Amino acid sequence: MIEELKSFPSKVNLELFDVIAFSKDKIREMFRAGKMPTSDAMVEEILLRAVKEGATDIHIEPAETELRLRLGYEGILKRLVTLPKEITDSISNVLKQRANLNAFEKKKPQEGRFSMNYGALQYDMRVSTVPTLFGERIAVRILHKTTRVASIQEIGLSNENLERIRKILRRPIGLLLVTGPAGSGKTTTVYAAVNEIQSPEKNVMTVENPVEYKLDFASQVQTPADKSFSFADALRSILRQNPNVIMLGEIRDAETGIVAAEAALTGNLVLSTMLSTDAIGTIPRLFNLGIPSFWLGSTLTGVVYQQLIRRICESCKEEYQPDADELALLGKIELENPKFFRGKGCSQCQQTGYKGRIAIHEVVTVDDVLKDLIYQQATYLKLKEAALAAGLEPIRIDALKRVISGITTIAEYSRSVG
Repeated sequence: MIEELKSFPSKVNLELFDVIAFSKDKIREMFRAGKMPTSDAMVEEILLRAVKEGATDIHIEPAETELRLRLGYEGILKRLVTLPKEITDSISNVLKQRANLNAFEKKKPQEGRFSMNYGALQYDMRVSTVPTLFGERIAVRILHKTTRVASIQEIGLSNENLERIRKILRRPIGLLLVTGPAGSGKTTTVYAAVNEIQSPEKNVMTVENPVEYKLDFASQVQTPADKSFSFADALRSILRQNPNVIMLGEIRDAETGIVAAEAALTGNLVLSTMLSTDAIGTIPRLFNLGIPSFWLGSTLTGVVYQQLIRRICESCKEEYQPDADELALLGKIELENPKFFRGKGCSQCQQTGYKGRIAIHEVVTVDDVLKDLIYQQATYLKLKEAALAAGLEPIRIDALKRVISGITTIAEYSRSVG
């Protein structure tokens, strides 16, 4: 993908305006004399540089005397340039205008999005602004848009977790939740799950904001930005369309959660996403949202929790022997002569030793014992004990398997689940 972007030349040398490398006074004089590139050109170059380098985020951070630009690489930030403070408002305004945000509103957070095309490559830019002491901090999340929905075999599931999910999906009714932190690939997984069970005999409908992938086999409803109707409103309406499978973008409040549970209770298979810190922790969170335990116990069939961990760069991957302190991070492992790998760092991975990410999972199948505990609104510990007794494999085990198989490192294991 990055190779395809090399044909797009840079039009602005951002480093010429880096106040860390050059005199602030000299750069400010260029700024006052009108010799600086336009703000549009600066933003174009920042966006192009980010996608060329394979960044996942852009962070624009105003400070007291400067404007810091950093690129995010799968959760790790790296400095791009530091620009003069005077350009802060103009850079902010260009991004806000592109994302259809109010350029005059500087005291409230805002969220928006816009798309960029580089030849055949399409990118979705998600813009978030937050007012800070020295100006608006802007984060731009970069998503490469594809037209193909992944299959469930392609999302990184272990054989055991893949079979658990397929067992849940074979049930004709119920509520399956895909959970995890923000930016953990939940939407990709829930699309893959819907793709797994779609067929010409099934009526598949979705409610999303926004629609991430266009599905030929589904009727997709996108809730409007003006909030003239909500997820819950749309969900109530599509229940009259006799769906077999419903995909709901995200459960964020009690009303949406209750309507989703009601939809599952009336004979539909409902799939949705939620923010959560682990699979079992999703259940108490649903209680806290206000979803009645008797509805949840009757409808919840499974919870998938996932995180993303970084892959070792294949271009600079090397085998090595970790020391005792590093091995201790893994706890007790009973393997004979396990091999461990890491990335040395190269131009392909921006000297990080990592390139790309893979999902790790834990999957809870809700059996009769768990259902009974949900009815009782049991504590987290009791729910966790029952899930472990029923075969739950904690996400640490899935992460450890990726270390042993040479996909990721001990350091990444410790950073992600340690």
